[in-house]
Amino acid sequence: MNDKDLTMTLIEARPAVKRESMHPSITAEQISQLVEQFYAQVQTNPRLAPLFSQNMSSDWGPHLEKMKGFWRSVLLKSGEYKGRPVPVHLQITDIRSEDFEEWLQLFSSVSERIFTCEAADVVNQAARRIATSLWLSRTSDPFASPPAWSQPVSAQNHPSAP
Repeated sequence: MNDKDLTMTLIEARPAVKRESMHPSITAEQISQLVEQFYAQVQTNPRLAPLFSQNMSSDWGPHLEKMKGFWRSVLLKSGEYKGRPVPVHLQITDIRSEDFEEWLQLFSSVSERIFTCEAADVVNQAARRIATSLWLSRTSDPFASPPAWSQPVSAQNHPSAP
């Protein structure tokens, strides 16, 4: 075997990435409940419902499935979500900072009903990081500071929460 044949037969083996959930009690079923219950409330929210409905089709099914995959990727580290949320959210032209806050409050109220207190804190912290990232993507000011999102009730009861 010559050098050329040898290089073509070598396979680089990398160790498998160990995917650990953000909290051991979080399950895929809970994430499905979170997404379904949260978006059921979004659809009746006077401010958020129009923002969502003007930017998606009337069939919420595909969006819910995509969001379940997104949140499983975030919370369970499943790696299944392959979308690009920033460009999608940049298309929403009339979104305001207060809308992010309302989204977070609604999201937190649902997560606190589904997850244990400790897991809800983890979920809500992830949601705040995502909201901050999406908010920052909307500004052209490199020195802009994101809003100080309100802490959900569960996080206010735990001094260690950021």
